Amino acid sequence: MTVIKIRIDFEGERYIGHGRIQLLELIGEHGSIAQAAKAMGMSYKRAWYLMDEFGAMFTDPLIERQHGGRGGGAAKLTPFGADLVRQYRNMEAQALSVFAKPLASIEKHLARPGKSDPKPAKKPPQSARA
Repeated sequence: MTVIKIRIDFEGERYIGHGRIQLLELIGEHGSIAQAAKAMGMSYKRAWYLMDEFGAMFTDPLIERQHGGRGGGAAKLTPFGADLVRQYRNMEAQALSVFAKPLASIEKHLARPGKSDPKPAKKPPQSARA
């Protein structure tokens, strides 16, 4: 299945990308940064750092954290965080719809998965050296 992944670059090296949105989604699903990190195959420290950096881009928080204790910490999406995920996924779906025709044309030329690579093009003849 063909997908379109969007990266939105803002001024000042700030961006929204597929991985950050996926991490937010998983925090919403699992209720935990640690569990979301595990689901993505990354360390808790890396996930925490990414969420801290991502959250600093906005005036409204993306997640609410409850610090650990006996049962460990918890995290949940704020209404803004959930809305950001929804808007991003809607943009991806709209992009896929807008580009459906050219994508179908491109897909016609894709090699089947597992099929060997096509023969490389012949190299142009080298010019005579002086």
